[in-house]
Amino acid sequence: MIFGGGDNQRTLIIGAKELGYRTVVIDPNEKAIGKKYADIFELVEAKDYEKTKEIAEKYQVKGIVTCQMENPLLMMAKLAEEKNYRFPSIESIGNARDKYLMKQAFLKSGVPCAKGFLIADIKEIYDKNILFPAILKPVDAFSSRGVYKVNCNEDIEAHFTETQYYSSTGNVIIEEFIEGPEFSVESVTNNEQTYIIQITQKEITPFPNTVEMAHIQPAELTQNEWIDIETIVKNAISALGINNCASHAELKLTANGPKMIEIGARLGGDYITSHLVPLSTDVNIEKLTVQIAMNDFTSVPAKSNHASIIRYLNLKPNKLVKKIAGWQKIFENKNLIHADINIKENEYTKSITDSAKRAGFVIVKGTNRTDAIGRADELIKKLESYIKLE
Repeated sequence: MIFGGGDNQRTLIIGAKELGYRTVVIDPNEKAIGKKYADIFELVEAKDYEKTKEIAEKYQVKGIVTCQMENPLLMMAKLAEEKNYRFPSIESIGNARDKYLMKQAFLKSGVPCAKGFLIADIKEIYDKNILFPAILKPVDAFSSRGVYKVNCNEDIEAHFTETQYYSSTGNVIIEEFIEGPEFSVESVTNNEQTYIIQITQKEITPFPNTVEMAHIQPAELTQNEWIDIETIVKNAISALGINNCASHAELKLTANGPKMIEIGARLGGDYITSHLVPLSTDVNIEKLTVQIAMNDFTSVPAKSNHASIIRYLNLKPNKLVKKIAGWQKIFENKNLIHADINIKENEYTKSITDSAKRAGFVIVKGTNRTDAIGRADELIKKLESYIKLE
């Protein structure tokens, strides 16, 4: 059973079917694109546990999986515990969903990470010894929503209400700002053994926001840096108790080595696992995740050494989109893997304060990093040229 039938789950559904499994896809949207790929599609509200369980029993489901979906993870863990599916425990998912619990688990296990503290009320900041600059973020949100770099108490006051809005509990975290380039790591864990599949290098917006504007694979690292990152990610996964699933870790490489930021018990979004990983490694990590869920995992296939990149449009904010025409011609370029425009005519462009406000993207494969980056830079300019602003 696959939780979620949106476009970001499409390749997961297809991959499961290619492995020979019968797919039961559940989603609260009757028009979910995954419906046409699923063997069985059931309309289920996001928090309806009893109906989800009923469907699992009706179709004699043997395993459950999602790729980059964060919201259903606790429900999946509860169902897995009750039905004996291969999936992380409720406790480990709780640790991975709550960034403060995650931080405590890292510190307890000696995993280098950004130190920080939890606050529920803006007044509490005056009782804390905050070392600036710092990062303000919700305790359990995703997609960079409500995340800001702050340089003083006045900055915290300016952003606190928004950050708190994106927290399901109202709690927010203030943590030390870590200097260094940022990376993400895709891995799978089976029977407590973790396999690192790929490391991605990020490009983010200028502060105070931290929204990803490009993901590049493989990351530009020395062999020792690669080993150090692999080691810290494996230790972080162990510290949280994550097992029998995929994971997406985020960290920074500092002058004193890598430091963990956070890790999710799911695959990465932004087309990282659906497109970039198979393009750069020839490894389908979504299929590996399905095989783990179904207890059919044997090994990670031999990896290739290509390069891939997703680069996002960065349009001037507060401009009227007068016309979008002919942009599909971009697909005539043989170097382009995928592209899309997420803004419509007569809409205004927005400042990129979270991932949802990015207006479009291109995905490109190359023989190496330089080749892939050059092609992506050329194609993103081409894509932008089809959007007429006023």
